Amino acid sequence: MSDSELSTSNNASTRVSAVFACWPPGPDEREARRRISDAGMETERVTRIDCASMACILLDVDGVLHVSGEAIQGAQDAVARLRDAGHALRFVTNNSTRPRAQLTEELSRLGFDLTEDELQTPARAAARELKGKRVFALVMSGVVPDLEGLELVGEGAEAVLVGGCDETVEPNQVFRYMNLARAFAEIQLGAELYCLHKNRWWQTSRGPLLDAGAFVAGLEYATGVEAVVLGKPSPAYFAAALDALGAEPERTWLVGDDPESDIRGAQLFGMHTALVRTGKFRPDTLDGLDLTPDVVLSSIADLPAWLERR
Repeated sequence: MSDSELSTSNNASTRVSAVFACWPPGPDEREARRRISDAGMETERVTRIDCASMACILLDVDGVLHVSGEAIQGAQDAVARLRDAGHALRFVTNNSTRPRAQLTEELSRLGFDLTEDELQTPARAAARELKGKRVFALVMSGVVPDLEGLELVGEGAEAVLVGGCDETVEPNQVFRYMNLARAFAEIQLGAELYCLHKNRWWQTSRGPLLDAGAFVAGLEYATGVEAVVLGKPSPAYFAAALDALGAEPERTWLVGDDPESDIRGAQLFGMHTALVRTGKFRPDTLDGLDLTPDVVLSSIADLPAWLERR
């Protein structure tokens, strides 16, 4: 595929009534005509979309914008430049240890310009999916405020929900044997198994740390029940992000550091992808990959200039 084909200004054949973009392009951004032939048949013409600002961008947070609360160099300026260029942004995280309001505040203190409504978390997805159900939840206490509408119980659950780990000692208590055994018993009694994500590990300032995906895999193995993933790379999670932007996959970019939950999930959903060499990225990350990102960048700091050249 040529560079021009990977550009955000691709040619698109579409009916005027269904131009797929983040917002309807203006008269200077598209040329489309529809006519009715003598036989009453509707015909189509190629709609050319040449405005780079029409690209919607989903930004991963941990490993892309910061690592353990320390911003990636140039990330704040990159986000500001993307906004100034007219891109519609949504911040998509698998962080499931703190409420969305706190995560937004933390990013704001690091110098990122965003609102709480622009940040999408798996805990909010769980609140929608499991609303009104009795839930046995193995989650960090900090995320409980975002699980509004769930009845959290110690037994007799309709669903078991597994969240992620953080850098404190709390995972020692949440994922102790008795709690995992209780989750196993609830699933054996008919409860459905859900997880906020299945991340194997995440990058911290201390190095890689084991994440709760290992516990999810253990419950799947022991019960024979496959967990429903509510965060990335769930198609429902990506669909919610695009719906919030009014976007279509072919006009959207996902920027991430995880080849599995970010890049593979986004590509399967039909999005363009940019893999950054920060966060979880390792020198051998690209070796043996059975997928190819549209671009690999040193960091998000390089993204605005790269998009401008497209």
